[in-house]
Amino acid sequence: MRQIQGEAFELEQTPATKEETHYPLFCSVRLTYAICAFLAMIMHLCMRNIFNFTILCMVKPEAEVNVKVSGNESAKFVYTTINNSSSNENLGNIPWTRQEEFAIQATFYYGYLVTLPFAGRLADRFGGKLFFIHSVTIQAVLFMLIPIFAHISYIGTSAIRLLQGLVSGFGNPALYQLFSTWAHRTERSTLVAFAYGGYSVGTLIAFPLSALLCRYNWELVFYTVGIVALVFGISCHWLVYNTLEEHPRLSEAERAYLKSTNDEKSMSKSIPWTHILKSAPVYAFILTHTLHSYGLIVFALMLPRFLKEALGFTLSETGIYASTPFLGGIIAKIIIFPTCRYIEKKPNYKPTLYGKIFYVLCNIFTIKFLIVVMLLNANQRMLINLCILFVGIFSDMAFSGGYWPSLLHLTPSYAGLLSGIANAFSTIDGFISPIIISAIAVQGTKSEWNYVMFTLIIAYLLAAMVFGALGSSETRSWNNMRADEDA
Repeated sequence: MRQIQGEAFELEQTPATKEETHYPLFCSVRLTYAICAFLAMIMHLCMRNIFNFTILCMVKPEAEVNVKVSGNESAKFVYTTINNSSSNENLGNIPWTRQEEFAIQATFYYGYLVTLPFAGRLADRFGGKLFFIHSVTIQAVLFMLIPIFAHISYIGTSAIRLLQGLVSGFGNPALYQLFSTWAHRTERSTLVAFAYGGYSVGTLIAFPLSALLCRYNWELVFYTVGIVALVFGISCHWLVYNTLEEHPRLSEAERAYLKSTNDEKSMSKSIPWTHILKSAPVYAFILTHTLHSYGLIVFALMLPRFLKEALGFTLSETGIYASTPFLGGIIAKIIIFPTCRYIEKKPNYKPTLYGKIFYVLCNIFTIKFLIVVMLLNANQRMLINLCILFVGIFSDMAFSGGYWPSLLHLTPSYAGLLSGIANAFSTIDGFISPIIISAIAVQGTKSEWNYVMFTLIIAYLLAAMVFGALGSSETRSWNNMRADEDA
């Protein structure tokens, strides 16, 4: 075990031995943290994505809508949406234009991009607890300010969303970094997959909840979610800890079990940037995450608008069906959780080979279902939703069981840093995708949205090629290297 030597946190791993004792996951502090991480993901995703639906309730509908359609794409979809909204839904009262709607959806990601690159480093340096907690609590307060500023100023609301993104950027790297302490080597993929299931659950909750509360007052959406997130974040002060020594309820048996592969965090004067910048698997992870996240972000940002504009769903229907891919994500977690746990405990388990095969196969199925969505016409609404469900299943399986856990194996000492960098690059998708979609789906017809689906196919195909060729889950030799050894 290495003692404190400098400033930057590192985490050493030792291989599992036959004498290594097993400590049950049930009722363990490992499970407690995994549940907190799962709930934190729900809070983050609700506060991030709920705006993308609620904006359809907030904004005052245009008096006239002139849409040119071709083929069998009837203008009745636009008429039906507006008519149903008028009769059954509370209309919005915020006078933003369509261009302003797209633009404000991107502002969150501008802030998110700024903090992510160094948020992971700060989590590695100081521990992830405070970043984990306050990325939720401060964001909750900002989230509850949105209704107030929306009535006052578009620029002010954009600024709040920007600040929300800045704060949120500290959460994901901290959450990920804490798993390097609170997950045994043989459980990392399983627990990470479970925690990131909060992504799907959060969005699955967000859209129907928005639709329900919008029936009464769209402002209730922000106050309800904000209060719940604030209470949760405060409670985590007594549930989440940085180190094994800090935890007041950690048993000696579980401490020994975690130490068997997770040695104490030690410190060095700097990060081995030379080795990191020369590592092809690191570049592969970052690029794969950027490409794969494009699909996730497009669905989270724009699926409600696709359903409402191209398929003619009412707001209430949109709230339900916009959750379809995220229901698929939950189904994927149900499949992945026991599967990863079973495979990881195999004596001949090869994480790199398994991860590559699994990721590529899942992406192939994702692409196939996207092609079917493109081939179906706007009248086949239920078939389109069924295909989107399968897109959600296979895309999430590729994420949770494929490339995302690989970083915890590749370099656990710098998992927070590198996941932060990867998320920073993927955040570019968040402000590029609204620009791309607003340029393509000018009138919101199904044929226009098919081109959006085609951009998803390209992204998933490139991601499969990159990770399949260069991805790795083998721990790098420089993971435990001191700063003065970095050449």
